[in-house]
Amino acid sequence: MTQAQVAQRAHELLKKPLATADTATKHYQKIERTGRTSQAMADALAKALNTTVNVLQGNAPDKGPSLIESLERQFRHQLETGASPVLQEALAQEALAQRGDPDPDPVRTFAEEVAKRIEYMQLGPPRDELARLVELTGWTEAELMRPMSIDGHWFVMSTIHGVRRSEIVLGADHVPHWIQYSIQDDWPDFPGGSIWSDCVITMREELPWLHVEVQSPSIPALRNTFSFVRCSPTPSGLHWTNPSWRDRFWLDDSLRKWAFTHANFVVGFDGQRVPSDMRALRLLIERPDHDDDEQLAVVKGNLEELSDDVIDNFKGEGQHDLVVSWIASGLWEAVKPLLHDWPADQWHVKSDTCIVDTCIVISLDDSIRWKDWSGRGAPPPSVGYRLRLVEQLDDGKFRRVPWRRSSVELIAERLRKRLSEEAERNRASKAPQAALPPA
Repeated sequence: MTQAQVAQRAHELLKKPLATADTATKHYQKIERTGRTSQAMADALAKALNTTVNVLQGNAPDKGPSLIESLERQFRHQLETGASPVLQEALAQEALAQRGDPDPDPVRTFAEEVAKRIEYMQLGPPRDELARLVELTGWTEAELMRPMSIDGHWFVMSTIHGVRRSEIVLGADHVPHWIQYSIQDDWPDFPGGSIWSDCVITMREELPWLHVEVQSPSIPALRNTFSFVRCSPTPSGLHWTNPSWRDRFWLDDSLRKWAFTHANFVVGFDGQRVPSDMRALRLLIERPDHDDDEQLAVVKGNLEELSDDVIDNFKGEGQHDLVVSWIASGLWEAVKPLLHDWPADQWHVKSDTCIVDTCIVISLDDSIRWKDWSGRGAPPPSVGYRLRLVEQLDDGKFRRVPWRRSSVELIAERLRKRLSEEAERNRASKAPQAALPPA
């Protein structure tokens, strides 16, 4: 439908005199531009577009559970009345496919699957799929095309190397994956390599749009941007809608985790840059615990011995890895006393992901766990320690900061080297000494 047709249909529903196409178009465009009109006209426009006023105002459609529950009620009614042999056959096929693991509530599960099929179909319904859903649900085509939301459609755009791409993905959880795969296609080594050492990932919102920018400070041309918006399909096209709180819960958490493990500097949707002060970076040594991690040591290294001019040079050149290397100059002295109960060659060092950020895990060899173990299942986790990069705030507390995986691996490899040297010294000290020949 054109803008003129939509406006004329709204006038017709309101029993107002029909305007010319030009007048109707200008009226519709004014409403879109200002966002203001009467409640009656808003209701009429929503009806003409087969959507809701909520969607026209930029809000997400009704939450998915209401559709799923409606479908479940419809299916149970059809089964009770025997009104849909097609539904009975579909459920029988589902049960056959799950013979080894029967579903405790097959009707509910089938309603969830059909709801997702309806949402996917709304973007551009193949006639045969729409006909199948009409036959399966007993609903009309108009009812199946009502605005609804299970996973949600997202329009995503990227600009990499000046090349623009766009796509529609289903589900907020697919947006971060799309961003990651897009940048990996063009930069297979990302985030490794020196050019990405001080990469800044910036997230910002201009609702209903959200944006992510990946920037290398050393090479201004290495700037990749991603923009995405939730959208609702209607007969007149896609309408942008604000993300729901559920969308933001999944998006914000997933994007933050990705950013914290792929960059050394991150600006969140709140506009806050982390870390904010390079001089306040610390390496925190913890003993993991189910209830509360125990902080064992804080390593500052030799960073405080550097002059302001040197620190400013680091900031200007963006040498994050170099700064952390200075901090780690005192790391072995803090770690070594924690490992004295076991030989150096029994300890393993690996980089890992700890909740949101990356970290270094030091743990005993698995053979130690299994030795003399006679219980069922696996033995309890071995004694271990965790190293994280943090920023010390003015109140003395620590907050997590980004630490890209390749940067973490540099420090992990340094620790492995020190453990190897320690193990070699231990072996040399235990080697039997050759007897001196008699005088």
